[in-house]
Amino acid sequence: MNRVRLIRWAAIASAFIAGPALAKSLWWDEARIGVKVHDHAFHRVTANAIGCQVRVRIYFDAPFAGYQEPAPQRNHFRFAAQVSLSDNQRFVSEPFDNIEAGARVFAFSHDSGAEGCWAEREHTLRKVDVHACRGVGCVPEPFE
Repeated sequence: MNRVRLIRWAAIASAFIAGPALAKSLWWDEARIGVKVHDHAFHRVTANAIGCQVRVRIYFDAPFAGYQEPAPQRNHFRFAAQVSLSDNQRFVSEPFDNIEAGARVFAFSHDSGAEGCWAEREHTLRKVDVHACRGVGCVPEPFE
């Protein structure tokens, strides 16, 4: 009897904890892209907004040949992505690292709160650009 009561309380507690994490998205968009840098093929992007936050996921394939160098520092790539939305809104991700070949997903968010919370208006994806460099500690070229 105590075990059943404990399981019920755990289910109720998890519902209260998960509630805020399941907030409704204000808008959502997806696009197929064809960006290739250092033989990494970026092929899909999704974006959605919750409040002033824009959440982005960028899907890419990292080539096996790019991670076969005998020097480990050469098997390290750094990327930065610039996402352009409708209404001329754009933002840049923080640099992100990749050290393995295969299918990958990079997720990041941008807070538009200091910019008038423009994420609350519906947007569509317009463009994704990716800059990259090879080696531990390298810095991808900035976007113009």
